[in-house]
Amino acid sequence: MSAEPKSAVLSRRDPRHGLASRNPRQFWIVESKGSLARARARQRIFRELVRRVASSSGVELFDAVEAGVPTYLVDVIAGATGETANEVMDLIGVSQTTFRRKEEAKEPLPDVAGHRVMGFLRAAATLHRLLEESGDARRLKDFDLESWIARWMREELPELGGRTPAQMLRNPEGQRAVEEVLERMRGGLPA
Repeated sequence: MSAEPKSAVLSRRDPRHGLASRNPRQFWIVESKGSLARARARQRIFRELVRRVASSSGVELFDAVEAGVPTYLVDVIAGATGETANEVMDLIGVSQTTFRRKEEAKEPLPDVAGHRVMGFLRAAATLHRLLEESGDARRLKDFDLESWIARWMREELPELGGRTPAQMLRNPEGQRAVEEVLERMRGGLPA
């Protein structure tokens, strides 16, 4: 669907230079050894972005979203979660027409969709952290984080007033509510 991003190396945080001292657009660039057409490559990129979200400050995340979330993330999320690109577009609230126009013009996703992508990544980072804190390394290794979070985002939850977590990604307050629900699940995380 979308063109593979230009290969650029962005290592884990260099202690001498935090991500904030770099161009915030680099937050979204992950070195890819091969085609984005492979699901494994998309999953690796997704996991790297989840790690970056988890280890970045709020200012760095703000700057990354303000710099523009690239359209190729729709394909990354789709490949990592097993959903279609159309399902991901629906999840982040961008129409196919708008997506195609932005992709062809090599422009970032619309602001609201960019915020929803970040909300999705933050929820995945929260879930990953909770699994790490559970102390069960085997469970973390065997757990399909990407598929679980994609399915969970579409479940109507009483804790969210009958809304889905995906619906709550529309604004920061909803995103916080999604993270709070995940935090309350501690100890009762999915198997």
